[in-house]
Amino acid sequence: MPDNLADLRKAKRSLMKRWTPPLRRETGRATALRAERRFRPDVPLNLVGVGVGEKITSGRLTGTLCVKVLVARKYPLGRIPAAQRIPAAVAGLPTDIEEVGYPRALPAARRGGRRRPGRRPAGRKSNRRRRAADLDSRRRRRPVPGGVSVGLDSAAVSFRFAGTLGVILVDRDRPTWRLGLSNNHVLADENRVAAGAGAIQPGSLDGGRDSDRIGSLDRFEPIRFGNVPNSMDAAACVFEAAADADFAILGVGAPTGVAEPELRGLVRKMGRTTGLTEGIVRAVDFDVTGVQYDQGLVRVDDVVVIEGVGGEFSAAGDSGSAIVDARSRLVALLFAGSSEVTFAIPIGRVLDRLRLGLPRAGASRRR
Repeated sequence: MPDNLADLRKAKRSLMKRWTPPLRRETGRATALRAERRFRPDVPLNLVGVGVGEKITSGRLTGTLCVKVLVARKYPLGRIPAAQRIPAAVAGLPTDIEEVGYPRALPAARRGGRRRPGRRPAGRKSNRRRRAADLDSRRRRRPVPGGVSVGLDSAAVSFRFAGTLGVILVDRDRPTWRLGLSNNHVLADENRVAAGAGAIQPGSLDGGRDSDRIGSLDRFEPIRFGNVPNSMDAAACVFEAAADADFAILGVGAPTGVAEPELRGLVRKMGRTTGLTEGIVRAVDFDVTGVQYDQGLVRVDDVVVIEGVGGEFSAAGDSGSAIVDARSRLVALLFAGSSEVTFAIPIGRVLDRLRLGLPRAGASRRR
């Protein structure tokens, strides 16, 4: 990273500090605007977040690092009150403003109605259909790899939903334990279920039933609402049978290590909804605010912003996907997105907080 990264981070913090009080005060109005799918030009209602990225001029990347400001909708300067305008520079460093739409957490849910009674019976498949089934992230799989549909059983939640089980890891203190990493809003229903809740694969939206239980919620980092800073949205379920866990990520393979996500770096993920996709890290050290959750708006600091290559990088149902770099190293955990970009938490922070790690070289997926 360039020498002025520390200065850019400081400038980012200065800008976010300026807007933190109004962001918190206007949480109620911001929630209402999202519900009505309306936009406003004033920063407390329009700001998505601030980080470090590459300046874009006339639609082209310039190679110049800047304080990257993302907004839900970009307005002509004349529409924005003078007191609400983003400055052209902060502490002498350039800013850049992009429109990305409103951010939201990315589970796939269908509230109300009955759970799907079961799955279609498997029949004979052509070679082409068989190859597609090999990367079908919504079907039941044993052993369970990363990148597949997951959810909670009917004792934990009454509605049908699914997220993504990102990757299988081990407990740092008990290396024989196998744990599946995802988001709090996938495995802990935004703090509303307690440790011990049943995890099923696939999720109920994809035909999963209570009999598809793989384990139970073991640990999670609580989410704070009201646009106060969070460091992550993460949770892990412990497998009841180690033999049911596969350290590989579907379509990607076993992670080769852990690394920090890099600006402009090429990344991949396997998710329940969009499958295997590629993206580029467009911003780092990004404080994203106003992320729409079921219980309110959430802010998560120092995340990365990813833009899809050749299409969308993520969609509803991809929450919890593990993101790897070009060397297949784990770099981030996907948790939210907008119509244009995806937001993910650097993985090192998550692993440290939840006391998780990759298996030792040569470790078997079975006990």
